[in-house]
Amino acid sequence: MEQNTVLIVDDDEQMRALLIETIAPFNLRLLAAQRGDQALQLAKQHQPDLILLDVMMPDMDGFEVCRLLRDDPMLAQIPIVLITALHDREAKIRGFEAGADEFITKPFDLGELQARINTVLRLNRYRRLLQEQARVNAERARFEWVVETSDNAYLILDRSDRIIYANARARVYLGLATNEHPTKPFCALAAQRYRLAPREAWESWPAPVDIQRFLVHPETLHSPEQWLKVEPAMIHAADDQVVVTIRDVTQQITAQREMWTFHTAISHKLRTPLVSIIGGLNILHDNMDQIDRSIARNIAAIALGGAHRLQSEIDDILLYVRSPSDAHYLDTCTVFELPAMIAAISQELGMQTVSLNLDPALDARRLRISRRSLELVLRELCENAKKFHPQHNPSVMVRVEADIDNDQVRLLVCDDGTHLPPDQLRKIWQPYYQAERSFTGQIEGMGLGLAQVARIVLAVGGSYQMHNRPDRPGICVEIRIPFAEEQVRGVVIGSDEQLS
Repeated sequence: MEQNTVLIVDDDEQMRALLIETIAPFNLRLLAAQRGDQALQLAKQHQPDLILLDVMMPDMDGFEVCRLLRDDPMLAQIPIVLITALHDREAKIRGFEAGADEFITKPFDLGELQARINTVLRLNRYRRLLQEQARVNAERARFEWVVETSDNAYLILDRSDRIIYANARARVYLGLATNEHPTKPFCALAAQRYRLAPREAWESWPAPVDIQRFLVHPETLHSPEQWLKVEPAMIHAADDQVVVTIRDVTQQITAQREMWTFHTAISHKLRTPLVSIIGGLNILHDNMDQIDRSIARNIAAIALGGAHRLQSEIDDILLYVRSPSDAHYLDTCTVFELPAMIAAISQELGMQTVSLNLDPALDARRLRISRRSLELVLRELCENAKKFHPQHNPSVMVRVEADIDNDQVRLLVCDDGTHLPPDQLRKIWQPYYQAERSFTGQIEGMGLGLAQVARIVLAVGGSYQMHNRPDRPGICVEIRIPFAEEQVRGVVIGSDEQLS
């Protein structure tokens, strides 16, 4: 039990000794002072649980000491018992006005003094407990206010993945009413509204993994895509509860993807016309005096054609910059536009063997992805196949099949390059990860390509996976893309719930 501290203040040495002897049986820590200034100094230094204060002292009497103690916020709550030989009523009133809690008159009964001291100390303990409880309650109230008004979602789950607590933001994300107590596990509840991505990261939930976990709500006609980052944590090792933080990272994800697509557009669209312009102008500049007039005209025509193409490409890029989002539904496409896309990509990348096989069961329904996004996905996959091929000359096969049961299209892109170890297959979709570092050294680029392919596909409600070819060296990437929602007289058939 905590030992209480008592400060005895009396200018009479015999009285101090008597008081010490009287309260010694209480197993107290005793401090003594013979003047008021000493008492104030000891009180500030030791914060006693009780002060026994004599009234009649030189220089500074007990009333003044009592007032100074009460004026100090750090000392104002200490119980004070005034001890005096004064018997008049005015002296007691003055003492209580100064802030005394008790008033004992000399000569005092030792038993009464012990009883009063014991009572004051016990009441002081209760007061301190109540103050501590009030402090804890106030801190808890402030913490709960911060959690409830936070832009982040916070949940507490038990070992069965059941929700014990969910703040207001978490209830919004999971579609829970204010007082609704969910009966389904967290993962099951989240899967009703979102895609759990990447799939392999959620298989060991809620155990920690080295892959980020996301809840993804695909873009629809009525709402933009949404990305929620989910982070579980065990606060105490022996605790069987998991604290989950969910942050909306949509802006960061989409901004990163937009920056990547913009960089891709510039690098692929501007390089070729610039070569024609700069090359032609260099020839004219270096050979102006010797070159034949007709040849000069032809070279100028080539440079001018490059300039016109550059202007057209810049116009396309400016149009892209003005676009508020990927706008999947403003520029949807069908699978029958794939031959032209793949032909353009093959020519641009200098790839001679890219074959396309379309399932006869495919129809002309529009896909739930923009033409621009689908072209970026295919270009990234073909460019990776070329970059990682041992001779940089891969044979790429693109097969497109209808998955009528799931109302989607399956695109399979396979090359004849090299196999990847399982751990690289698992991590390769993560941002800034470059598998090639482990066997071919650093290659130009930030490693964002496949990560952005994954995010484009997830944003339209699709899925992706990569595996080694079973029949020969090489990689196969499988992309599944849903068909677009049909519209009849401006009314959308389907719902966000069905798409999520």
